Amino acid sequence: MAHTFWHSGILIGESDLEEASDNPGQRGGVFRPTAYGLEIFPRLTGMLSAGYALKTHLEANGLSPDEMERGEIDELLDTTPAGQKIIDIGRMLSEVEMRAPDGSRLDFASIAFSDPSELRRILREMKLGAADDLTDLPADAPSYFVSATLADGAPGRSREAHTSNHRRRHWSEDN
Repeated sequence: MAHTFWHSGILIGESDLEEASDNPGQRGGVFRPTAYGLEIFPRLTGMLSAGYALKTHLEANGLSPDEMERGEIDELLDTTPAGQKIIDIGRMLSEVEMRAPDGSRLDFASIAFSDPSELRRILREMKLGAADDLTDLPADAPSYFVSATLADGAPGRSREAHTSNHRRRHWSEDN
């Protein structure tokens, strides 16, 4: 039976998550989005691309996060397209809920939605040879994946406690 994924109370998709992992709480599988899931998917994925863009920005400007004050990092996240994208993805993911096949809520420590085409593009941009391996995917290969690390034995634990201290940031469609 499928696990379901919800965003702000609206079903965004499902997955028959695999349990085979060296790490007991990790699950992953093909993500089958609903129409609404497809609509918001670009805002749930792209962390790798946004992180790479932010890294490129830092390098191009001779900046190192290890040498920056917290306020400078906050400003960078607020004022650069890559930083704003990272904040938007985080905000969107903080509003995702995962449910077991029986409908019970499952808390997770982390979750990621991915798109092999984004991975292929970013690997090419980074000039990594692994991009060539991904181009050999068959035409009927899955388009979307989800992976989650379940929280340690705390089903139903409120995730609001984790997100309430974070400043709300904005994302504009110009980014």
